[in-house]
Amino acid sequence: ENNINTFKNKSIIPIFSYPNVKKDQNLIYRNNRYKSGIYCWTNLITNESYVGHSRSLTDRFYTYFSEKSIKSALRKKTNLIYSAILKYGYSNFSLDIIEYCPKDKTIKREQYYWFTKT
Repeated sequence: ENNINTFKNKSIIPIFSYPNVKKDQNLIYRNNRYKSGIYCWTNLITNESYVGHSRSLTDRFYTYFSEKSIKSALRKKTNLIYSAILKYGYSNFSLDIIEYCPKDKTIKREQYYWFTKT
């Protein structure tokens, strides 16, 4: 879950792009309700990206948008994207939904994108 690298594969076209996650927060929840899939956070300052998966995208995004949840998770273990969100703020991130997939395929699909970044 701590896979941050520059996501360079321009041939991958996201299903949805949210250039301003702070402004688009409600839209992100609404568009991804009851869906599982692969997403990519991009730090607009450092250009680093984080590819992740979730069996429940809305639940995962609720965690990302809760500083209390992020801080609680960071007390248990290191997480690069959580640390980056706290350091740079939501307004310095974009979010792409790369694909929707069945719940039982999310890990395999996430791994596919880890290895197709360059």
